[in-house]
Amino acid sequence: MRLTLTGNPYTQQRHCYFVEEGSLSYILDCGYQRCYHGDELPHLSPEQIRSASYLFLTHSHENQSGGLPFFLSRGFSGAIVTTTETARQLPFPLDNLIILEALSLPEETFTLPGGITGIWGRSGHCSGSAWFRLAMQNHSIFFSGDYYGSARVHACDVIQGISADLAVLDCDYGPRGGLNSREQQAEALIDAISGALSRGLPVLLPVPRFGRGIGILSYLIEHLPYTEVFADTHFQTEIGHLDASALWVRQDIHTVLSTVFIRSIPENLIALGVYFVSDPQLDTPDAQNLADRILSCGGKVIFTGTVEPHSYASLLMHSGQASFMRYGVHCTEKDMLDIAAQNHFKEIIAYNSVYAPTKPFYDL
Repeated sequence: MRLTLTGNPYTQQRHCYFVEEGSLSYILDCGYQRCYHGDELPHLSPEQIRSASYLFLTHSHENQSGGLPFFLSRGFSGAIVTTTETARQLPFPLDNLIILEALSLPEETFTLPGGITGIWGRSGHCSGSAWFRLAMQNHSIFFSGDYYGSARVHACDVIQGISADLAVLDCDYGPRGGLNSREQQAEALIDAISGALSRGLPVLLPVPRFGRGIGILSYLIEHLPYTEVFADTHFQTEIGHLDASALWVRQDIHTVLSTVFIRSIPENLIALGVYFVSDPQLDTPDAQNLADRILSCGGKVIFTGTVEPHSYASLLMHSGQASFMRYGVHCTEKDMLDIAAQNHFKEIIAYNSVYAPTKPFYDL
């Protein structure tokens, strides 16, 4: 069995892995990285794309799934294996789809035609996100996806007691964990929001379309329960969808979120409150206009995840008009090492760590 890394130089930013053994091959994730101008797509040959029998998607975020239209245009004709929620979230239709929940329950074994056996679990990163252990013949690889064991909102199946010849583990934050705990990060963010509101300043939080924003909202409800909350249509729709995604959301947090009233964003005024916009880089004219309106009345724009170079978000950061406060939804190096200690992996690849890959492929 061979695992080929498709970044150059072996970076995880465009998550995509090509695995082959004998005549069978599969792809796991197919990320698109917008800041790699001219080099946004995984480095897979047309022959590799066409030969793959399956494409497993860990979740819908762009740097995991954004290359799929390109793969389809280049001849990928295999089955796409993912969860119901991930399939729903993708901004393009899928044919030849295999739904994981129809194959097995989380942490139970499934088998696919051609000789692949697997186990999947919920990774806690967002609704629909999954980790995988996949085996062909006598070898196996574990993929953690964007595993988030400290998830506040989304359900997570703990990675423990799993054996694999090779493990590809999330270590996105590397040795820099920021504050000591996710709770401290959240508390610092809530304190900053509270301080702004107490001075009569509205706050804008640009967040991904799926995942992090709901976690921040849950803390906001708990610590600042009388705050006015405004959000775009997409964010409101996702909150309304929680009833239909019970498999993916912790029941205690679902109960908390069901109490919040979210207002639509006013078109002609800025009221005091917290604004969620489902556009983390402020790509759209509507999001940019909202940011400008909030800044023009002295309000705050706070980014809580990666700010991509050359984006409008980056422009605001570099001009000092916005601030950054980490709200963690990935593993640090310590988290990754804890996962490694709780399982039986013969070899580990973990970017941004002492286990960072040193070669373009791994033979098992």
